[in-house]
Amino acid sequence: MPGLNPVDLVDPVDPVDPDELARSLSAPMVFVDLETTGGNALSDRITEIGVVEVGPNGIEQWSTLLDPAESIPPFIQQLTGITNEMVRGQPSFDTLAQGLAERLHGKLFVAHNARFDYGFLKNEFRRAGIPFQADVLCTVRLSRLLFPAAARHGLDALIARFGLEPLGRHRALADADLLWQFWQKLHTLYQPALIDQAVQRVTKRASQPPQLPDEAIDALPDTPGVYLFYGEGDTLLYVGKSVDIRARVRSHFSSDHQVAKDLRISQEIRRVEARRTAGELGALLLESQLVKQLQPIHNRMLRRSASLYSWQMDAQSDTPQLVNARTVDFASAGTLYGTFSSRNRAEMALRSLADEHRLCCAQLGLEKSEAGRPCFGYQVKRCDGVCTGAAPLAPHTARLREALATLQLQTWPYDGPIAIEERRATAEGVVDDADGPNVEYHVIDRWQYLGSVSSQDALNDLIDGMPPVTGFDPDIYRLLGRRLAASSPLVIIHLTRPAFRLSPVEPPQDVAPKRKGVALLRRRLPRPEDPAQRRLPFDAE
Repeated sequence: MPGLNPVDLVDPVDPVDPDELARSLSAPMVFVDLETTGGNALSDRITEIGVVEVGPNGIEQWSTLLDPAESIPPFIQQLTGITNEMVRGQPSFDTLAQGLAERLHGKLFVAHNARFDYGFLKNEFRRAGIPFQADVLCTVRLSRLLFPAAARHGLDALIARFGLEPLGRHRALADADLLWQFWQKLHTLYQPALIDQAVQRVTKRASQPPQLPDEAIDALPDTPGVYLFYGEGDTLLYVGKSVDIRARVRSHFSSDHQVAKDLRISQEIRRVEARRTAGELGALLLESQLVKQLQPIHNRMLRRSASLYSWQMDAQSDTPQLVNARTVDFASAGTLYGTFSSRNRAEMALRSLADEHRLCCAQLGLEKSEAGRPCFGYQVKRCDGVCTGAAPLAPHTARLREALATLQLQTWPYDGPIAIEERRATAEGVVDDADGPNVEYHVIDRWQYLGSVSSQDALNDLIDGMPPVTGFDPDIYRLLGRRLAASSPLVIIHLTRPAFRLSPVEPPQDVAPKRKGVALLRRRLPRPEDPAQRRLPFDAE
């Protein structure tokens, strides 16, 4: 905020009467804290609930231990003091779910790092078959908004900064009471109208992780492109794509109490970066490229496999042979079937075809057996007996080719590289140059993405400096294979520069996987506390 109007402040020494403050609220509030068996709202369970209910009827406190029906990890027992013996025989969440839902209904749900507590309760209510929805106020975000100069906003920092009086720590009711004390303290520092305005601003962003700056998601474009999530120490957590970056990023945090990956990301994220593209195809290609290059922690799909396998069967053969992309050019060999990241996956896929089409696993090389001896499938009546000579080989080979046809790889359909032109358009189909590139040329050669540029001149520069193709990318094949084979409206530009000729350079050898989590241990040095700082970073008007 450019400046703070003195009328927004009250005398810091003015006392606040808790009962009078409670009765002055326009709507009731519940300050809630939970203790749990762990940090995953999908798999862990609640062990204790503490509620401080504040409203026109005064102040009421309520808490209970719960039997989580699972063991509490030793380190959590040590942290909270809640042991397995203490929760044994206590009520389950199901037995009090209806009463708790009624108690919380229609009240502003206030919690510290509210995503954690609200997510746990949402999942517990869902298991109990009770719909639950509430307006949520996160006191971490409220503290960040009202005290932007403060370095930390955890409960321990609030206790130290405002002189709060804990009844205990890491117990549900004691921590819920600290939030109620914090609420009272705010009313000794700011006028109620300004606090209400701050609350409205924070609750509008209830689905945003508290570690992200308020403007982080609002500043994202609503155009196609790629977004990158960064954690502590600027560690890359996740890369995603969308035709509307802002809406897609918001969806991550609106579902983080239901999707384990989104929950972990929301706890770790510190920064969001966006990269615009002209359209959806450019976003898909860029996402695939960045995931392979940068290896984000939470991306599993689209990562480049150290090895790539396929089944090969020429016209004279009766049995497919497993081949590797290091020895066979997958883009030009016309007798390849399927792409697999490991030998085991390839054999599993062929075995599935054998079961579906009554093929002999011994003949396919999937099962060792002596000549003339029946395979296992024959013994359970899933093989016609080609292994024993009871059935001719030719019909078996015909069925095999028919089964493999569903997996056949399409060879690269062009003499050389191509550029696919993609133009950005509005809903009315008119090119709009307000944000991001209007046009992009995506260069592809032999099922490998080589980059995108936004002009014909840049395309020439890209061609001149482009390194040779060294491998086959199954993700690009899956993305473009059908599009190029179909009579789609893609605009194709044929390129003939010699720099694009296939190189004999061998693909990189297997490398040891990166150690994960090391970068997450790094911490930035905290900024010094400034308890006297009370300016607001938003416009009170």
